[in-house]
Amino acid sequence: MILEPGKERRPSGDDSFLGIRVGVLLLIAFFLFGVLGFRLWYLQILSGDRYVESATVNRVRTVVVEAPRGVIYDCNGEVLVDNRAGLSVGMLPMDMYDPKDEPEEFQAEIARLAQLLGTSEADLLKDYERAKRDPYITYAVEEDVPEETVVAYLKEHAQDFPGIEVEKTYLRQYPYKALATHLLGFVGEISEADLDQEEFTDLTAGVHVGKDGVERTYDSYLRGTDGWKTVEVDARGRPVEFVEDVAAESGYNLILTIDAELQQAAEKAIVEGIQRAHVDGYTNAAGGAVVALDPRTGEVLAMASYPDYDPSLWVGGIEADKYAELLEPEANSPLFNRAVNGLYPAGSTFKPFVATAALDAGVVTWDTIINCNGRYSVAGQTWKDWTEYGHGDVNLVAAIAQSCDVYFYNLGYLLWEQAGQPLQEGLRRFGFGDRTGIDLPGETTGSRVPDKIWKRETGQTDEEQAWKPGDEINLAIGQGDLLVTPLQLAVGLSAIVNGGDVWVPHLALQITDSSGRIIHQFTDEKDGELGVAADILNKVRRGLRLVTSDPSGTAYDAFRGFPRAVGGKTGTAQKAPDDDYALFMGYAPADGNGDPEIVVVALIEEGGHGSSVAAPVVRRVMEAYFGYEPGGSEIVPVTE
Repeated sequence: MILEPGKERRPSGDDSFLGIRVGVLLLIAFFLFGVLGFRLWYLQILSGDRYVESATVNRVRTVVVEAPRGVIYDCNGEVLVDNRAGLSVGMLPMDMYDPKDEPEEFQAEIARLAQLLGTSEADLLKDYERAKRDPYITYAVEEDVPEETVVAYLKEHAQDFPGIEVEKTYLRQYPYKALATHLLGFVGEISEADLDQEEFTDLTAGVHVGKDGVERTYDSYLRGTDGWKTVEVDARGRPVEFVEDVAAESGYNLILTIDAELQQAAEKAIVEGIQRAHVDGYTNAAGGAVVALDPRTGEVLAMASYPDYDPSLWVGGIEADKYAELLEPEANSPLFNRAVNGLYPAGSTFKPFVATAALDAGVVTWDTIINCNGRYSVAGQTWKDWTEYGHGDVNLVAAIAQSCDVYFYNLGYLLWEQAGQPLQEGLRRFGFGDRTGIDLPGETTGSRVPDKIWKRETGQTDEEQAWKPGDEINLAIGQGDLLVTPLQLAVGLSAIVNGGDVWVPHLALQITDSSGRIIHQFTDEKDGELGVAADILNKVRRGLRLVTSDPSGTAYDAFRGFPRAVGGKTGTAQKAPDDDYALFMGYAPADGNGDPEIVVVALIEEGGHGSSVAAPVVRRVMEAYFGYEPGGSEIVPVTE
């Protein structure tokens, strides 16, 4: 008998539980596949374009191709500012380490780059923050880098510098080095303040713009239009294929009114003037300015300010220590344009303008005789003439020629007695007290022709607010609270010698393209007219002519033997606590046989006497203009 194990009988309802379990699993599987399918549909159909674009961005680089700036020429076609090729190092943030996800690697890369470039990590971090604004475009952090050291090292150690790119660029070069620096200006990276200005609204960080001088004024012409290259790269960032190549368009060229040789002569003459001042005992003399204009048009023929600076310091970005040196007191403000922004008392160079206003107001006539005994007293005050014993009986023409202070003290008092303020009104017709409108950025607004209203507004007490006879008397000899610029003196003298036209001085002559085709011709602009009778101006010019041609004239010795007839006026201005300032303004030819071609104003700070220091400076500039060999005495006797 064989025994078998008993078999368990399954309940009839068990199959239904198995079916339920299988069904649930199938539902879950269908749900998961549905979610996956929907996600694939969403990614490929609804968001496909966006991800394609993102993928494209990750494999495409856009490289900005900087446009070369236009060339700047003098009036004779001499190159004053040109371009040269250079190399720059820049950041491409999208390829660099992420400072959030990879802070140690990022900081190490910044440290290595700072050491290589000789800059600070803090500066590079600031550059990185600016570069992040457009992470797909390379942002230059160092320009004009040496190829044999920095660039070679970056190429050999590329794996240590992800996102650090080397690019070709254009840099400014100056064939004459430090010539006309205050006129030309310099170029630098656009600043945050610049980006907020309306003229630069279409630019982005990293772009180079003119920062001063005509580089700034005519930046929109000179800058050109940048191009770009779109390049497809592989996973390592190496170029695979050019997708798009848009060429940069060079900037237009700028032709100026200045003459390079005359500019050189003006700058050299200032240094000579300072040396003359030292010989005369004025050892504090260390700065000055020269302005030369065409009185018929307002064109600037030369404009010099000393000391100046080397504009190539800004090529590739100026180093902090170099910039600090320019700001040291010992440097004597080389960045400051004394010709346009320097504010000075005019001294006796102001007398021709005062004479014109007095004659026009009818206070005196040209033959009104006044006795000069060396002193003038009124209202309890006494003023001295520059010569102890005076000039005797003089009319207005002789008073200009001999720079008789007493004559002009009398004029000041007579003008003070008039109703209204004819002196101030007459002076403002020349442009004093206002900007000349020259095409340079930042012309000063601080020039001043003091009057009753000004004194009432600035005085603290009743005594200080009162306009007294002494105020008008001091103004009549170019002293007191008067402040003018050398450029204003040149514009004013031009109006006297050209018959009454007040021109806006300007430096730009033409804008041309690379082929020489004229894009824009700048026209001469008149700011106003004196409205003074021709006979009055003739008499004033007669006095100016005698300054250099008559033995009694204050600049006779300075221009002895000069081949052309010159008219002019000396000035010795007091500016306490400084030593006296030396001034002279002149024009030529002054013989009445033709229109004067040139007006020159020279100022030597703390240089002493206009007759012995500033007048020879003007002679040197005129010699260069007319093509004469340098002449005149090495030491000129002091008059005024």
